Amino acid sequence: MDYSEMDMRDGNFFTKRNMKKKYAPVGVHVPNKNEAKLLRKIMSNTGLNESEVRKHYKYRLMLSTAQKSNTEDWDPNREMKRSMKTLMKSITKRLKLAKEHPTVVAEFIKIWNANYGRYPKTSTSLMKRLIFK
Repeated sequence: MDYSEMDMRDGNFFTKRNMKKKYAPVGVHVPNKNEAKLLRKIMSNTGLNESEVRKHYKYRLMLSTAQKSNTEDWDPNREMKRSMKTLMKSITKRLKLAKEHPTVVAEFIKIWNANYGRYPKTSTSLMKRLIFK
């Protein structure tokens, strides 16, 4: 029986990953995205199969941390990036120009310096990535 047939039978909507979890036999572990990615990497580097990798202490710890970690890594500049993006969006809407336009860039730097003070060296590269992304 195919996953789609099971889905039709139950009348519920599930993503492919959720269906794998739902219809997996009892006792079978279905890894999340980060864990699966790391598991494939370890298996290709070492040549071990999944059960051997899970028995090894070092790899078991690595898989455990990969399973617990969020998909979005912690970024110290996350708030600054968010405020830069919001400011850039408001300027481009107001001026109705592309974010690469020199007028928009000049306006962005002027408002950023007025509201947030002189931006640090790290944000200069962030601004360039934001503008020319």
